[in-house]
Amino acid sequence: MRTIVKEIRRYRRFVVTTHMEPDGDAVGSALAAALALRALGKEVMVCLADPIPPMYDFLPGSSDARGEIPPAFDPECLLILDCSDLDRAGEIVSRVNVHQTTVINVDHHGSNTRFGHFNWVEACGATGELVYLLIQALEIPVTREMGICLYTAILTDTGGFRYRSTTQRTLEIAGEIVGLGVNPGEIAEHAWERYPLERFQILGKALQNLRVSCGGRVADFYVNHAMLNGNGFSPSIVEGFVNYPREINGVLVSIFFRERGEDQFRVSLRSKGAADVASVAQAFGGGGHLNAAGCLVEGPFEVVRERILRKVCEGLRRADA
Repeated sequence: MRTIVKEIRRYRRFVVTTHMEPDGDAVGSALAAALALRALGKEVMVCLADPIPPMYDFLPGSSDARGEIPPAFDPECLLILDCSDLDRAGEIVSRVNVHQTTVINVDHHGSNTRFGHFNWVEACGATGELVYLLIQALEIPVTREMGICLYTAILTDTGGFRYRSTTQRTLEIAGEIVGLGVNPGEIAEHAWERYPLERFQILGKALQNLRVSCGGRVADFYVNHAMLNGNGFSPSIVEGFVNYPREINGVLVSIFFRERGEDQFRVSLRSKGAADVASVAQAFGGGGHLNAAGCLVEGPFEVVRERILRKVCEGLRRADA
């Protein structure tokens, strides 16, 4: 981290970005980092390949995020957060000459490809944890506004502190943030309890196609264009759907398929205990953590489903051996 702190102090103009279809950790980490860099007197643009999901509009600085880098802005440093692979940052990266611009990669995914000129990759509850530590290392006071962003990042990526990635440090950092005057209840309400009615109508349809396999240890379901894009909804409306089947007694792995394009599916995987879904996602060009991962797979739905299920069940059988 010391080297990254030194590099950040060197430059004046920054672009902060994260992965496509950003979640709470991605958005919260990016906005908190931007606030910290501005506190150092830096010129900062938060540029994201996809819009911030509506449930995170309450985060300080969210209205300043852009969908592209302004032509007149020439960044010296590209800070990429919560992104396991350079391609996952989308079009933003293609507008930066990565041979002339320093790339700093800060992430908590074990599958990270270490694509930056400087990399800080550490498995933990959320990238928000690392950004909190980075702000402290930069000797910047963590403000309440930064805290709101960081608490959101940590809360959402640990599933409300339920996942195995939650550690003592995770909880200590969350406690320190609450000490800044951040209200945990308000953030949980914004992130999880202000969804539109349509989300639950879509969820109801999706759960009707829920299937259980592999001896009751795997559950999967899907949404397609007719259920989602046909109604003009953004992908963020189904964020978190993958978690519901994890609540079924006996289910170790939950799989959610979202039709993204013609014969193209975004696959989200969640698991309990030692069930490894990161290796499944990696086998299909994706990545993530032991208990939370994802990938993009092409092909007809039933073919994609069969390929994913086969890999998941193989992994569970190996664990049994």
